[in-house]
Amino acid sequence: MTIIAVGSVAGSPGATTVAIGLAAAWPDATRDRIVVEADPDGGRLGAQLGIGVEPGLMALALAVRTGDLDGAELVRRGAASVGDWLAIPAPPSSEQTHSALVHAGSSLANVMGHDPDGAVWIVDAGRLSARSPALPFAKAADHTLLVSDGSFALLQLLVHRVDALRSAGCAPVVAVVEPVAWTADEIADFVGVDVVAILPRVSGRTGLGAMGATAWRPWWRRLEDAADYLATSTDAGDIAAPTEARR
Repeated sequence: MTIIAVGSVAGSPGATTVAIGLAAAWPDATRDRIVVEADPDGGRLGAQLGIGVEPGLMALALAVRTGDLDGAELVRRGAASVGDWLAIPAPPSSEQTHSALVHAGSSLANVMGHDPDGAVWIVDAGRLSARSPALPFAKAADHTLLVSDGSFALLQLLVHRVDALRSAGCAPVVAVVEPVAWTADEIADFVGVDVVAILPRVSGRTGLGAMGATAWRPWWRRLEDAADYLATSTDAGDIAAPTEARR
């Protein structure tokens, strides 16, 4: 199994879009890739992808508290197909999603962490901190990918969040969204963890339907490099050397 938690520190830098992109761009397409929406502020994937919100996260939160489930059962009970990958949407209500994560997040993360089928679980954790109810997914993850805008103010905030999540037992790495005035190596030295990608900011149309447009091609190239990095380092059992392509 592989678990990648994707979160942000502040603002809306596109962490959900990165989670979707990783599912689509994961280099081993023979493995199931499941995007799990675990944003305590409530879900948007159901509406964005046109898959609704049921059964989704709420059904799994109830099921995992009443019986033993494995990864395949999580998929069967809560996931909907989106092309060649799957999504488990959260309800739009922040109250419902927050409650589901508080009461069942640890159990769901444990099931994913012991999935014998080799699926790739990509968890959209929303704004992620050491106090988030989505933290169990980040602690179970092979990598916790923090997506941040490239301004100095937000990179300063990122330094402290990286330290807090690492102290909580996570393995953070970073993706930065342009514009940014520094190279990946300079940012890595500053924040103290590897930068897996510097992603271009795409203006104009957003959402899954727009992501096949020409304007998104540079974004996809760098996101594919990030997916290769995450997959390779996970399979190797430790952090692989980042490539020039991440810049």
